[in-house]
Amino acid sequence: MKQLNSNLLIICSLFAIYSSAQSNKISLQPTDYENWRTIENVEFSNNGQFVAYELDPQQGDGCLILNEIKAERKDTFKLGATPYFTADSRFLIYRIKVPFDKMKKAQKKKVKEEKMPLDSVVIYNLKSMTENRYHNLLSWKFPEKTTDWGVFLQRPDSLEKTEDDIKLSNLILYRFTTGDTILVKGVTEYNYAKNGQAIIYSCTGRDSSKISKLFLFNTNTGHSSNVFEKKGTIKKLTLNENGDEYAFLFSQDTTKEKTYSLFLGKSSGKFPELIADRSTSGIPIGWSPNENREMFFTKDGSRIFFGTKEIPKPEEKDSLSEKDKPVLDIWSWNDKVIMPQQKVNLDKEKKRTYLAVYEINKKRMTQLADPNIREILLTMDGDGDLALGEDVNPYLLSESWTGRNAADYYVFDIPHQQKNPILKNAVNARLSPKGKYLIWFNPSDSAYFVRSTSDLTKEAYPVTKRIPVNFYDEQRDIPMEASPYGIAGWAENDSYVYIYDRYDIWKIDPAGNKLPVSITCGFGRKNMIRLHYEKTDPEEKFIPDGKIFLHGTDERNKSEGYLMCDTKNIAIPELLIMSDNHFSGLKKAKDAEVLVWRKENCETFPDIWTGDLNFKNINRLSDGNPQQEKFLWVKNQLVHWTSFSGEDLSGILYLPEDFDPSKKYPMIVYFYERSSDQLNRYSVPSPSRSVINKTFYASNGYLIFVPDITYRTGYPGESAFNAVVSGTNFLINAYIFIDKKKIGIQGQSWGGYQTAYLVTRTSMFAAAMAGAPVSNMTSAYGGIRWETGLSRMFQYEHTQSRIGGTLWEKPMQYLENSPLFHAPDITTPLLIMHNDNDGAVPWYQGIEFYIAMRRLQKPAWLLSYNNEPHNLKKESWADRMDLTYRMKQFFDHYLMDKPMPDWMKNGLPAIDKGKRLGY
Repeated sequence: MKQLNSNLLIICSLFAIYSSAQSNKISLQPTDYENWRTIENVEFSNNGQFVAYELDPQQGDGCLILNEIKAERKDTFKLGATPYFTADSRFLIYRIKVPFDKMKKAQKKKVKEEKMPLDSVVIYNLKSMTENRYHNLLSWKFPEKTTDWGVFLQRPDSLEKTEDDIKLSNLILYRFTTGDTILVKGVTEYNYAKNGQAIIYSCTGRDSSKISKLFLFNTNTGHSSNVFEKKGTIKKLTLNENGDEYAFLFSQDTTKEKTYSLFLGKSSGKFPELIADRSTSGIPIGWSPNENREMFFTKDGSRIFFGTKEIPKPEEKDSLSEKDKPVLDIWSWNDKVIMPQQKVNLDKEKKRTYLAVYEINKKRMTQLADPNIREILLTMDGDGDLALGEDVNPYLLSESWTGRNAADYYVFDIPHQQKNPILKNAVNARLSPKGKYLIWFNPSDSAYFVRSTSDLTKEAYPVTKRIPVNFYDEQRDIPMEASPYGIAGWAENDSYVYIYDRYDIWKIDPAGNKLPVSITCGFGRKNMIRLHYEKTDPEEKFIPDGKIFLHGTDERNKSEGYLMCDTKNIAIPELLIMSDNHFSGLKKAKDAEVLVWRKENCETFPDIWTGDLNFKNINRLSDGNPQQEKFLWVKNQLVHWTSFSGEDLSGILYLPEDFDPSKKYPMIVYFYERSSDQLNRYSVPSPSRSVINKTFYASNGYLIFVPDITYRTGYPGESAFNAVVSGTNFLINAYIFIDKKKIGIQGQSWGGYQTAYLVTRTSMFAAAMAGAPVSNMTSAYGGIRWETGLSRMFQYEHTQSRIGGTLWEKPMQYLENSPLFHAPDITTPLLIMHNDNDGAVPWYQGIEFYIAMRRLQKPAWLLSYNNEPHNLKKESWADRMDLTYRMKQFFDHYLMDKPMPDWMKNGLPAIDKGKRLGY
């Protein structure tokens, strides 16, 4: 009876959709895509009065919109992009992009990089509404805390280079109070102190002297001082937060590979001093400071962090010609990292440096990282006394098939120059912000553990063990140790850690002296609402002791919203706003009690909204796509059913806006894994990269069904069958408006595999499109994910493919779950897309399936886009439009009885490639 009532409710809703439909609207066409706009780079002024954002079409020229909230003023700047408000909210700085057509022409002509057209920069006075504009912009920098001077790096009209091929640019120093500028030519690098007190820049001689000069510009006096001048190369200019100290690398080498020394200077001093080079105590023998890592001062200015590595050795002169050299890769059985992965990471490894620190007051250098402990995680952005080192070497070999990123962990005591082991064979362990505790999740105990860094002899303490809820993924359905829901953050001084369970947030004393308490009072679990902390201050280091914002998602109906919670005075969270929408991008003005956020559902574009801290006085600031009103759109419903395996599942049914329940509709079933949380997401009409666009297909008379899928280890294909086919059967039996003879399926990647599997198990689908499908698990198992260079074994044993064992342990599961071995059972026409530069699923997987169907003389087509990856590249507009047309023609033929296009009927011979499309 419960299920019947649910069906009746949905049917009533569908009639409501039909009754409100607009008959004079038109269907979306692919030609409408390029003008459909998106909102990017939303920026909020510190005083809460202005919001700026990009409004960009998918092809063509966009604009920048400036909203003055209280005045309800809106200005549009053509070609505007990447807005930035100065700290005092007096100026807006933004780019003027090169016009789309001009850039395309330059690219078509293959104009050299140094002659490509460049953007301009605009400084716009928000009060006087006047602007200053500068062309040929390379980069800009502004202080975060003041508005005195801005700095722009500009390419000169005639690009100059040194003999070492170092590009020389113009530096423009712009004074906001007067609009005056200072132009400096021949600049190679520059930087700006965070609080705006100083600007540092270097210049290099254009003649054979190769003299490099370093200047410090005082923003209070408006004058530059030459603080360093020497023959050689200057790199990595760095200032401390106050601008009264600076550091840089310098080399006198004339070779391409240079050995650098680190210099430190004071704005009050005359000359910078050498503080670290190849002979400095503490630096490994044969090492020196290196330019391939950013240097930085700590906030308190007491330390400089920088990178070191082995001094480059000059390459010996090659006596052999290229044709006389063997070209090969040697794969060894005991390589910790397999050769393809080594090659993918080759450039990264060539530039790898190892973190070191110089303590200014102690005049002491300490090497932290080394070839074993490569990664160092600092506390308090380097101001903390402790750091955490990760040694992954013992687990690199097994990671290739386990997929588990384990490490041994070490605590570095920087003031005492000590390194101590603290934890072995763990995943994602982290120090608290102040470094007082190490915390990690232990899957075997299903608990978070904490260890004090002040006394390493003490045993680790399971801080969540006695709390009667699970802190691991309760819906996990892969054969791998469960992952936790995560940590929301820490309280001031590491006094508490805030940890998520599935629904709520727990305030836990890491020392174990106080009882844990749910700051959300179990509200989330009681109401099946997942609650997550919303950080509205980007500079925040600790979760505040007081009121905070939470984002809530109702698991039952997928509604979302924001709540207010108090970490100090524990009480049930206050619901501020909740509706059938997806909320995102919450920001608070730094100096005002004003919020902005994005809100969307399948019918409503994610525009920008504003209101006060209680979500009152709400106004919509943007109107991204007003043209939507003239098109037939999409509506959706959440549906529930019981799968063949007895599980209660959910899915989404999408319907045309002009839906008529008295008609028969074709339906396409699209799936991946769990997708019902996407109920309130807006699907921008855009050309396909691999999957159907739900808005476009609904606008053109299709129903789309997106079922959730759950899995049983060893039987991923059977699991997909139990979920997808049961859900499709439920809809067919519940709704007479679905034409059960006109049902298609479509999926990409993992969804492509499931599509390929399903057509071997049932004939209920009239057409199927599989993107990048794994068709033969036995050959795919030993393959490589070429994009990353990783072995594919871990995917089958422990993650998405869910077999749960090796090929030799479970050969029958690999065979039974491989569509290729059941190809003779296929009766469904199949369209495959598998591109020849796929870095995730080997290209030959699609080829194997196509060749099998061709041999069996079953209708099959393979689209292979040249030099395209797993999904068509975002910028590959022509390929994406082509896939959009062909996929729609394929489904239209089999599901809407439209004529078969020429490319399906006669193919497209290689001799005609590039001459005709066969649409």
